[in-house]
Amino acid sequence: MSTPRPAHRESEWPVIRNALTTFLDMQRPHMVHGFGEIDITEPLSAIRRRERELRVAVSFHAFALYCMVQAAMQNPSVVTYRHGRKLITFEDIDVLTPVDKKLPSGVRIPVAYIVRGAQNKSLAEINWELRQAVKAPDLPNDRTVLMRRRAVRLPAFARRWISRRVQRDPFLFKQLNGTIGLTNVQSHGFTNPMFALPPAIHTFGFAIGNTADRLKLDENGKVTVRKVMCIGSAADHDIMDGMGLARFAYLFTQLVESAAGLDDSFVSQTRSFLEGDQRARICTAQHS
Repeated sequence: MSTPRPAHRESEWPVIRNALTTFLDMQRPHMVHGFGEIDITEPLSAIRRRERELRVAVSFHAFALYCMVQAAMQNPSVVTYRHGRKLITFEDIDVLTPVDKKLPSGVRIPVAYIVRGAQNKSLAEINWELRQAVKAPDLPNDRTVLMRRRAVRLPAFARRWISRRVQRDPFLFKQLNGTIGLTNVQSHGFTNPMFALPPAIHTFGFAIGNTADRLKLDENGKVTVRKVMCIGSAADHDIMDGMGLARFAYLFTQLVESAAGLDDSFVSQTRSFLEGDQRARICTAQHS
């Protein structure tokens, strides 16, 4: 006699989750991980000033991505991949990062988006690009997205074969997954420290955890409350050594704490994007 099952409910496996399992099949074996905290009191204040000035949201995620790219430009080992007996260092820094999209049904899902050639883009351009990616109802012109959608419907053995094939070819890997990864697990309203590790498929991956308050001494020895960002990273030790990671971390911290990119040119560029968007809406309304 069969044992009765406890009370439960069943639902269909979402096919889209196959994309994630295939993605995670590419985890690298020799990864080292690190955690840290960065004082973000000044950049948060700068972002709030720019938002009041522009009356438009400024993404902290875009700011962190910009700083990561600037640090990566000075530390090219983070975009270096092994190809047989050779090392391939890419000139383009293509950042794979999730964007939170709302489906017509109202359900919100993370969609993997690649900021291509991010080393050639200002913070204003990155912020606007991510803004447009979130607002777009779909990404139908993104060849990588179309390839992922076809792959998720393949049998499991075929998806595993694809994962191994992509791992061995850094050029194909770059096309599908970019050259560096950034994920963000910040939770609004949750003030406790929370760290996260990025998926370990790139030579270097970065994760933004939660923001928390810390008591610190100022230059006069007085106790002040500062905002800190919890961060986590994963690096392929086959390619990167500790000194390279330390140099990257030092430069990234300097860029973040100095509010890099949030200058007057950010304001002027964003205003140009806003004016262009407004003109496009007017033209669309006139021809509809």
